[in-house]
Amino acid sequence: MDSWYRIDNTGKIFHAVSNTDNSYVFRVSVVMKEEVDPEVLQDALDVIAPRFPTLTVRVRKGLFWDYMEKNDEMLFVQKETDYPCSPIKPTESRGYLLRVLYFNRKISLEVFHSLTDGTGAMEFLKTLVYQYLQYKKRDVRDDGLILLPENEPDYMETEDSFSNYANNKDRNVFRKEDRPSYQISGTLLNTEGMNIIHGIMNAGLINNYAKSLGTTLTGFFTALMIQVIGKKALLKSNKPKKITIAIPVNLRKQFPSKTLRNFFSVANIGATIDETSTFKDILEQVNEELFKRTKKEALQKSINQHVYLQNSFMTRTIPVFLKYPAMRYGFNYIGERTKAMTITNMGNVKLSESMGRHIDRMELAFYTTLKSPVGCGIATVNNKMTVTFSLSIAETDLVRNFFSELMKHVDVDIEVYSNEWGKHDETM
Repeated sequence: MDSWYRIDNTGKIFHAVSNTDNSYVFRVSVVMKEEVDPEVLQDALDVIAPRFPTLTVRVRKGLFWDYMEKNDEMLFVQKETDYPCSPIKPTESRGYLLRVLYFNRKISLEVFHSLTDGTGAMEFLKTLVYQYLQYKKRDVRDDGLILLPENEPDYMETEDSFSNYANNKDRNVFRKEDRPSYQISGTLLNTEGMNIIHGIMNAGLINNYAKSLGTTLTGFFTALMIQVIGKKALLKSNKPKKITIAIPVNLRKQFPSKTLRNFFSVANIGATIDETSTFKDILEQVNEELFKRTKKEALQKSINQHVYLQNSFMTRTIPVFLKYPAMRYGFNYIGERTKAMTITNMGNVKLSESMGRHIDRMELAFYTTLKSPVGCGIATVNNKMTVTFSLSIAETDLVRNFFSELMKHVDVDIEVYSNEWGKHDETM
């Protein structure tokens, strides 16, 4: 296998814009039914790490672009002590841009988004948990759903699928409809970090209800969140509000790819609401936007635009020390203004029945940014859906109102719990 890799087209953006305020680190977790044995977990990690060469890398500085190369340092599991999705500092992580954590029954993988997206991270975590259960002498089978550690990585797992699928036919230079969105504000937490609030519920009930409305789970939750944000926004001013939710779209569903690197687009799904808007009105706008923004032609334009901008003569020949500040400005002061928050849905994570017996649930925690202080990640396994809110502000009424509105629509029990980060005085 190659010993170095170019950073993929989306990864370059995260690499350029990250800082201590915006970590761009996300987390996928498995909550087991038994306490995690850290020594066995380390043994499993040692075996599976070489199976994922594009994740077990370090960053090297280049003149025009930074790049990744194989990291031969040992990758250690760590007991979780910090807040979720904290910045990964290569000087403290032996150069790695990921960390493997354990706490009680939970195994977590945290990844800097420059390396991969939710699909790549989940494949790594599934393989790790499979090997862990093997070493724990549990009778588990892969059923073709696991990238087995003894198999050589497929070269297609390491490809930059953006470049593979790009063409010169059509692209979006600037989308006029992506005008600034209403943005959530609040009181910054009294300590650095994020408050994480989970809501656990029956996946089948929610999905069936969404289907009865003629939409998807993502469409239902997006419309519900726009309604909740809108109610609070309209209390401040009764002028119509454009509220936009950023929805990451897994491109592998429409552009077949095995890549374990980033391969997603973002669909900005918005609705303009006023005091007369009903949930039905909002859902109609959301469904229309989802259809328009996630059809193959629109996603192809997005791929073309990404690759065109980063392969242009000007972009290729500008040195990194000039290029990164320009990218940072464009992302933080233009791109971030077009959304209120991000909702990302991992969907139903497929595991063999023999593996599923040892797993209680899965979680997806998403980083926040200064301009987008609330994020939402959704993961489902064993018909148990976990909706996870990340907050870098003290106010939690948005989350409380979301779950309350959800229960008005669906007769479902929701188990809510939080890490209560930043809710206490620092001297306690």
